[in-house]
This record gives sequence, C-alpha cells and structure tokens, in this order.
Amino acid sequence: MTTLVLLRGLMRDSRHWNGFDQRLSQQAVNVISVDLPGNGVLVNQVSPSKMQDYCDAVWQQIDAALLKQGTPPSQVNLVLVGLSMGGMLALTMAAQRRSRVQQVVLINSSAANLSPWYKRFQCWGLMMSLVAVFTRALHASLSNKVGNDKSHWLEATVLDFTSRHLGQNIEVINAWSLLRLQCHTSFINGLRQLYASARFHSPVLQGTCVSVIVANQDRLANPKCSEQLALFYQTQLLKIDDCGHDASLDQPQQLQQLLLKIIAEDS
Repeated sequence: MTTLVLLRGLMRDSRHWNGFDQRLSQQAVNVISVDLPGNGVLVNQVSPSKMQDYCDAVWQQIDAALLKQGTPPSQVNLVLVGLSMGGMLALTMAAQRRSRVQQVVLINSSAANLSPWYKRFQCWGLMMSLVAVFTRALHASLSNKVGNDKSHWLEATVLDFTSRHLGQNIEVINAWSLLRLQCHTSFINGLRQLYASARFHSPVLQGTCVSVIVANQDRLANPKCSEQLALFYQTQLLKIDDCGHDASLDQPQQLQQLLLKIIAEDS
C-alpha cells in the first residue's frame, strides 16, 4: 500500500486538511498527517528559521505512525505531499533522505531561487482580504446580523485570502476559529516560519520524481511560481481549475483525482 505524508503550510496544521486526509484513506491509500514544529501537536516547540531544521521532528512523527501501524519505517517508500510551505519542506526532506522518498508532490509551492518574493507572497491580495473581512463585519454589526457568528478576524482573513469558494462560508470560518481557540501558532513562530520559507531554495534531486500541482486562482502564491518549479524539475504542470491556494479545501475531488493518478503512474 502506498503511504502518503501530508504536509500543511505556513501556520497551519494537520487539522486544517478539513477531512481531505480521510478522503484519501478511503481510496486504499495509507495517509499520515504530520505537524511542523510550532504548529498543531508541536505548538509548544520553537519553529526553526531554516527549512532543513524542520525535518527531524517530521521524520519522528512519520516513523512513530508507521511503527504504530506495525510497519518498519525502513521498508516504506513515501510519497511526500506538501501544500505551500509544506512543499518546500517535502523537497528538503527528500534531499536529506533520498532512499526513503519515492516521490514528492508540490501543491501551490514556490522557491526563492526561482521566483521573486512579490510573486511568492502576494501582499496586495492579503490586504484586499483584510479589507473585505472588516467591511463584512462592520456591515453585520450595523445590521444586527451577527447571530451565530463566532469567527476570529484572522481566520476569516486567511480563509478569504486562500479559498475561492469557502472564504466567506461562516460555518467553515467558525470551525477554523474554534481550532484556533483550541490551539494556534504563536506570532513569533509564524514569523520564523515565514522567514524560513522566504529563504528556501529548491534542491537538486536525483532519482526522486517530483510532480507539481497548481491552482489557477491562487491569490497567495502566483501560479507562475509553480510553473518555475515544474521547469526546474522538468516535470508536467498539473492544473486545478476554479481553485484558490488551499486546494484541498476548494477542490478536494479534483486534487484527490490528481494524487491518485500520480500514484498510479509511478507504481
């Protein structure tokens, strides 16, 4: 059975797959969701300022999950699936332990040696989302339509910025706000993760297949960043239509089909 390791991005954790990991598990695929230092179950750890320093904590989670399943880690070839910063980490891990990684799948990722910073993180889109969220909140307050809205402004902004279809869905916003209340990345760790991502350079990989998936409506990372990654690794660029940065939230069916196709072609 193929083992997929799912890696989320900046200041997100395994809870933010929003059930996508369970979807994949129902397709005869072994799925392991892990957290980066400073996020999720590792929220109390300090986020490193270098991408390579995230790897050990993630390998430990992978090995612990495999041993719990009764599988020796050394006997499993992994497919690392990384969204955004998770893709940067997946490439770094593959460069560190090439014998353990069968394939890397990048989703809406980027690299400093291939794309300028203003394409890797489109600040204007974030500002537009921030304005949109506060405008909606003001309108709701003036109209006395707050009701069951238990949203946190930051989660509302992140969703508006990263999701094309669910950015204004109050149920999803409230659900992610509850996740934040239970556990969230600190401001300092968020800055350290951003710094590590900003410095990331694509490593040269020999013997490891790389696939690149891009959403055509990504407002965070310009789709051209994924185009450059596909050129660098000499691989086909796989596109998801009508989709924002958080592809597993916006188009889970399309993303699932692409991942299953990638796995089947490589097996």
